[in-house]
Parts: sequence; C-alpha cells; structure tokens
Amino acid sequence: MAEVYFKAYETYTRMRVEANNAIMALLAGSRLAAHTLQLTNGSQKLLPEIFPAVDHIARFSLKSETARELLLNADAHLGAVTVPYALAVHENFVSVALDLVRRAGVPLLSQGRHIKAWNMHETLFRSLGSPLPVTQLSQFHLLRHMRNAMIHEGGAVSRQLIDAVNGMPGDVTVDWELLAGRHPQDIILPKTIAFTASDIFASFAITKRLGREINSALQIGLPSNVWAELAVEHFLEDPASITRTRNSDQWLRALWGYARKVYGGLSLSESELEQAASAMGVWTRPMGSVPSRRRER
Repeated sequence: MAEVYFKAYETYTRMRVEANNAIMALLAGSRLAAHTLQLTNGSQKLLPEIFPAVDHIARFSLKSETARELLLNADAHLGAVTVPYALAVHENFVSVALDLVRRAGVPLLSQGRHIKAWNMHETLFRSLGSPLPVTQLSQFHLLRHMRNAMIHEGGAVSRQLIDAVNGMPGDVTVDWELLAGRHPQDIILPKTIAFTASDIFASFAITKRLGREINSALQIGLPSNVWAELAVEHFLEDPASITRTRNSDQWLRALWGYARKVYGGLSLSESELEQAASAMGVWTRPMGSVPSRRRER
C-alpha cells in the first residue's frame, strides 16, 4: 500500500530524515577528524594550538593521539544519544496517530492500561483493526529496552532487556542481524550496554518500517470523513489554497486536485471533500454549486 503523506506523517518523515542526516554527519565527521589528525601524529602540542580557528576547540584541549583515539571510539556515545533520539521522534508520531483515532471516535483498545511507549503500538493497531507487525514491533521493543537500560539503569543490562532478547523469534533475530550487524545475544553478553554505529542505522530503519505500517493501518482504519478533513486542513496551508480566493470555483477545484495528488490512495470523492470543507467553515457555498471539470469533459 502506497504511503499517504498527510501533514503529521509528512512532518514525521522530515524530522526522521533530518535526524538521520545529522547523525550520519557526526559519524562521518568523527572519522574525517580522526583521519585529519593522522597528519599531526607525534606532535606534543594541544589541539587548540594546532587548530586555533576551529570553534569550540578549546573544549577539546588534548594531544592529537588522545583525541584521535576518542574520535575513533565515538560510536558508542553517539549511539547512546541517537537511539533515544530516533525513538522519541517515532513515539511522538505514534501519539499523533492515537490522537487521530480519538478524533475519529474509535475506541482505544488499551486493555485498561495507561498508554505508554511499551503498549502504544499494540493499542494503535488493535484499535484500527489491523494485524500487529510482529517483526518490527519485536525489534522496536528491543531498542526500547536498550534505551531504558541506558537511561534508567546506568547502562546496566536489565532483566527486561534480557527477556526481550531471549523472546525474539528466530526469523526476527535474523532480520535484526542484517540490520545491526550482530546477534541480539551479543547485546546482553557484557554487563553494560555498548551501542554501535549499526544500532544507530537499525534504529532509523526500524522506526521507518513501523511508520509505514502505521500509515497503512490508518488508511484502512480511519473513516473517509476524517481523511477528508485532514486533506482540507493540509490544503489550507498549501500555496494552491493561499493564492486562491476562498469560496471561488478555483479554490474548490484546487482542493480536489490537491487531494488527488497527495491523498490519491484514499480515493476521496469530490463531495466528501466539499462536505468536509463546509463542516469546517472554510466553504460556505451550497453543495454541488461547482461542477467538476472531469464531469464536464
């Protein structure tokens, strides 16, 4: 099923891409810096003396060899920062998706539990009547327990993390190895969590997959009137709306064209879009007063 880039999903995708690019820049930057410092190997001067024009270099007042060693081992620290970052961006999107379910008047089937990171996906898919994406959820929860162990356990391997690793199905384990470059058991063998660059790649890949699953579930589970309202809200921020006179034939036809382009996979009818615009108070002319160009042809 093709993705529908409604406003919240568009924002989520942009934030995820921006975060991914920024972190990749830091990973590559640490390697570039380490490579550059090979040129100063053996120098007894401190980095601020060698590179005085570099911003913040005074905070990195070390000799080249020591600094290079730190840069080559920066992955674990970047992972400890990035995995929680990637999960936070994703969990915010899941919260927005749950709000859409509430907006549609669909009961949230949380089984009487408060909705938190540990059950938010299950609640969402259950409420939308969609099957659970078992592989992606198992991997997400592994990342979540890694994050929790780092933040709440001082990096110590937790019982929950051990259970998540031991409970991971074989096919999911194989997929995790392809993403993260190591077996899940390797995560819990040491006494403390040690993130890798591949964990960073995995966190963005897994949340991207889950985001797509949520997009598909929303397409099926949300009623068309809610989608029509979302399309109108999105259109109101588009230049095609802003540059046209409200209540004009051109404005409504632009709305129809925008919905066909951005929300095409939902097959929203022109009348549904007109009804939504009318209910929202942004279209006040009588229903059906603008003939469709497609019907005219």
